[in-house]
Amino acid sequence: MSIKVLFFSHDSKLGDAIVNTAFVAGLKRLDPACEIHATVAGVTDAFWAQDARVARRWTYAIRSWKHAIQLALALRRERFDYIVTWLRPRSEKNKLLLWLARPGRVIDLDEFNRGPVQHKVAACREALAQMGRRCDGELAYDVRAEARCAQLDAAFASGQEVIVVNLFAADAERNVSLADAVTLVRGLHAQAPDAALCLPCCGAHEAQAREVVAQSGVGEVVSCEGNLARLFRLCQRADLVVSPDTAVVHIASAFDRPVIGIYQNNGIKPVQWGPRSRASAIVLSKSAQTLDGFSIAEVLLHARHLRAASDTREPATA
Repeated sequence: MSIKVLFFSHDSKLGDAIVNTAFVAGLKRLDPACEIHATVAGVTDAFWAQDARVARRWTYAIRSWKHAIQLALALRRERFDYIVTWLRPRSEKNKLLLWLARPGRVIDLDEFNRGPVQHKVAACREALAQMGRRCDGELAYDVRAEARCAQLDAAFASGQEVIVVNLFAADAERNVSLADAVTLVRGLHAQAPDAALCLPCCGAHEAQAREVVAQSGVGEVVSCEGNLARLFRLCQRADLVVSPDTAVVHIASAFDRPVIGIYQNNGIKPVQWGPRSRASAIVLSKSAQTLDGFSIAEVLLHARHLRAASDTREPATA
């Protein structure tokens, strides 16, 4: 008998959603007849809408008591065998939602999260194991989102090297400072003067990205506001991606592009959210809270080595 599973993805975090494609892919491989649902909000709604493995999306963007109760009662009618929350719910609304939804079992990974720090892919494996679906071999990201953008492709010469430098994250403490960004972009341009140097951004960071280009004198701003396909294609097309801990690291990893991740030096984030590409490197800041003091020279050294390691021009389209 096939099972029905719901997992939480209403945190509006694209990076988390990409990691959770490993869970979806693993579950479908182990139980092809299973029915998978997800709670969604914001960008995760658009992301999972493109994944046919998710049978239904439940919008949970408005966190009012009324909406929580309405959603919970609707979920209850579905009679889920499992609801995967990933973390033990702290919100009273989420607790009420789960109580009213009454799944066969809630998977919150509380005990697992008390153990040694592991990559979030390990949490996907643990969720499957707690559902009685133990998997052999490595779990991997398996993104089904659209990654085609003719306008973006037309901007690059055939065979041109593309270096993507993301400077921004959802939290300001993970943003690269203006001074460091200018130095980094100049250094990458000096190393690869013929490469297309792209700075992706959302609308909220576009002015900052343009200031980096203005001060450094190199680079092109690529606005991906409301356009997931452009962001995904840019990462897929990249010969090298440099980024702080944000969704861009995971998108590039999903396409197995060379990645340099810049992380806070706290012993947790680099382990939990590190890149999964076969060719990757991590550079740590001097701070546990911010990216202050990360070594630009170290980033440039890794960039030189990753670029020289193999010919990564123009990967196959998805």
